[in-house]
Amino acid sequence: MTDPDPFDRPGTTPAPRRRRPAFAALRDEIDVPPLDQLAPTLDPPWHREETDTPDRKAVYRHPDGHSLGLRIQSRGFAIQTWISAGPGLPPLPDGGTATEQAEAQAARDARLQPGRTWHAVLNTRTSKALTTDLGALVRDRLLPALTKKPRGVPAPPPPDRIGQPDPTSTTEGTQK
Repeated sequence: MTDPDPFDRPGTTPAPRRRRPAFAALRDEIDVPPLDQLAPTLDPPWHREETDTPDRKAVYRHPDGHSLGLRIQSRGFAIQTWISAGPGLPPLPDGGTATEQAEAQAARDARLQPGRTWHAVLNTRTSKALTTDLGALVRDRLLPALTKKPRGVPAPPPPDRIGQPDPTSTTEGTQK
């Protein structure tokens, strides 16, 4: 004997089928080399930890408690990176003038605070040299966040002719 169909009852209708989005053709994967080939080598005292998926994820640790991670996102379109600050911040000086204490506090506030994380993403579709670009991202954007928090993502430069009239729209030789 079979179980009764719950939709045979009067007044119930099955859920409508969901349509595939127009961008469904973009579901192809990008062929990204394994992360253990792309991941940068960091100078000591950073050391790389073993992960359960070394081809998709890499984690580095610092003796001060900082951690840095890299992960290839699904379908290979992006590599997510992050850095987390550990508790190894330099202590504020006990003595000194009020000005020295204020400068020390300002320097501490400018850092990534313990337990906080800074993220950056590398778009693999636009990168010509993944290994070089990933190393530059880690070196130039993530590691400096430990000493000075970035205030935002730098905007790309504007196009060359922004705000100027389009020369192709003028027609030569026409008179009114």
